[in-house]
Amino acid sequence: MITRLTDGIWVVHGGKNGRYPYSHSLYLRDGGGVLVDAGSDPEEIERLRDGEGISTVVMTHYHEDHFTYISLLPDAEVWASAADAPALESLETLLAFQAALGNEWEARYRKLLAEKFPFAPRKVARRVSDGEEMRFGKTAAIAVVAPGHSPGHLCLLFPKEGILFLGDYDLTAFGPWYGDAPCGIEQFRGSARRLAAIGADTCVVSHEGPVHPGPVTGKVEEYLSAIDRREEALRGFLREPRTREEIISRRLVCGRGNDWWWLDYAEWSLVSKHLEGMILCGEATFEGGRYLLLP
Repeated sequence: MITRLTDGIWVVHGGKNGRYPYSHSLYLRDGGGVLVDAGSDPEEIERLRDGEGISTVVMTHYHEDHFTYISLLPDAEVWASAADAPALESLETLLAFQAALGNEWEARYRKLLAEKFPFAPRKVARRVSDGEEMRFGKTAAIAVVAPGHSPGHLCLLFPKEGILFLGDYDLTAFGPWYGDAPCGIEQFRGSARRLAAIGADTCVVSHEGPVHPGPVTGKVEEYLSAIDRREEALRGFLREPRTREEIISRRLVCGRGNDWWWLDYAEWSLVSKHLEGMILCGEATFEGGRYLLLP
């Protein structure tokens, strides 16, 4: 399914309403055809490739649900932010950035990336910096590099059209993802509020309902409030000493009812960021293999 925002900027809807393992893409008809992310709908991507054309793929970041179908476009140039490009060019870097290297999830993550998505290194032809103008024929976009979800998550502002592609600053009820190794909570908060302050007429996100008309400041604050709810739940759980395994199995973020290993990985990736902050500020401690809230 495709939604036309303007004559030249379209939304390509991903499967399952863009929920993982899918994401929505943008398509720009100008500049030889430009796809922003490649995790949406393989049939639509092939139709665009064979019809309007796709000469360039702009990656907002390196997560697997955004590059799933990039293999359908072997001749397209790949653009990404300078900070995220290394993870698109190397599996080892990708795993390291995703905090899945050298731990109990590495082997399963390698299998997931090989079989389901699948990952193949792509040379990044252009490394984009914050504030840089990207021209696609007569269509111009300003790069807004928003670290926190990934170290160089790339959002695209189309000033003439008043459209901002937020990517995985996705305003979903689940809340933010800040679990990658180079990322952090305060970094994510700062980027989200910077994006809201742009005041675009229309914001487009990568997951669930893609189009958000009008200012999104209120939606961003509600989205960010999930961070505080997660931390408060963690505080309550740490009133007694807890091991890493107990914290993961409690599923304070992802919720119980699904034993898929990836959710254990996601749980620890997010909760560990809270634990790091709480220990750093003296609110919690780690002793004898257990985490505990300090009085």
